[in-house]
Amino acid sequence: MLIIIMNKINKFGALTLLLALVVFAGCGEQINHLEVGELLLKQGKIEKASVEFKKAVEKNPGLARAHFGLGNVAMKKNLLEDAAGHYRKAFQLDPTFVEAYQGFSDAYIEIGNPDDAFQTKYNPVAENPDDPMAHIDLAVFYHKWDQTRKAIEEYEEALKLDPDNPFVYYNLAVAYQDMGLFEDKSIPLYLKSIEMNPKYDDAHYNLAVSYLKSNNLDRAMSEYKKTLEINPKYASVYVDYGMIKLQEKKFEEAIAFYDKAIEIDPTAIEAYYQKGIVYAFQEKYDNALKMNRKALEINPKHTNSQFNIAVVYHKLGKLDRAIAEYDLVLVIDRNYEDAFYNRGQIYASMGNTPQAYNDYITYSKIVKAKTGSEAAALALRGVEDKERVQRYMIPSFKDWLLEYDD
Repeated sequence: MLIIIMNKINKFGALTLLLALVVFAGCGEQINHLEVGELLLKQGKIEKASVEFKKAVEKNPGLARAHFGLGNVAMKKNLLEDAAGHYRKAFQLDPTFVEAYQGFSDAYIEIGNPDDAFQTKYNPVAENPDDPMAHIDLAVFYHKWDQTRKAIEEYEEALKLDPDNPFVYYNLAVAYQDMGLFEDKSIPLYLKSIEMNPKYDDAHYNLAVSYLKSNNLDRAMSEYKKTLEINPKYASVYVDYGMIKLQEKKFEEAIAFYDKAIEIDPTAIEAYYQKGIVYAFQEKYDNALKMNRKALEINPKHTNSQFNIAVVYHKLGKLDRAIAEYDLVLVIDRNYEDAFYNRGQIYASMGNTPQAYNDYITYSKIVKAKTGSEAAALALRGVEDKERVQRYMIPSFKDWLLEYDD
């Protein structure tokens, strides 16, 4: 049937394809939506191909090639985030699907190029430097792309031009919070924003986070309470309540808070991610994988979720799969040092010394560039405390509240 359809497409075009499908349907034969979709995509008929791939998925949700096809359609339409999501689904269904891995990588290479978008934000500032909103737009762009210092410069310039704007104080506080400058910078700026707009729920929430990260739990809880008084459906508060219980190893209480967050907001990505952490610590690895994959469906660039998936396979001893998952971490974030370190462990255990050495050296360079100090893994060489060394060598799950837990 495939050869017949292809010949008809080449000879008569789209109209003949439609007639051919009607004939096949009339003869009682089942249409292969996947093959038709692939042929339509080759012919450049993107929307029709999309319809066929969706029908194929409806009939068989576990059909990796159909999800791959939808990824290709999304790439053609320049819907890069959607494409990455479809490619991820394809290789999750079929871990040997090399083309899906490559498509995922290609999508993120495209996503990672903000040059054109930068010009659309920079040009208004150059043309009208006295417009505070132009500076705010550029600052938000810098902030999105993790260029925090440049974002701060633009926020501060906007503040000079518009000193009574609580939104600017708030965004500037977020930027300083991202840099870990809580007591001297982010907290006073959040308080200023709240002074100007007492009902600003986001400001109360982020002030709570700054208090929490500066180890002031009482004030954090007070601000969380104020956030819920203003907005009872502020899901992130319940996520953070769960994180606090997770740190205390009160797993069932943590899950209850995460479930509350998900009830309020089914796209609460951190709730799924943190719930995955709980299941991992309980060694319920299937549930942990499910939660992290749900987080990645919502945001395919959620690197910590991808890292934790890799760690689960690592702990299960499925080393080839773990390597593939660590590779995906590095597709999303090439400077994710722990992925290099953990992958190096696997290569070392396999006797692949050159690759292990390369990963360890890369890990060391990234850590030193980020912190200015020697990587802990290298600093532990020669240490007699074998338990301390062994504890570091075991792959751990990524979470900012648990990283510092002995």
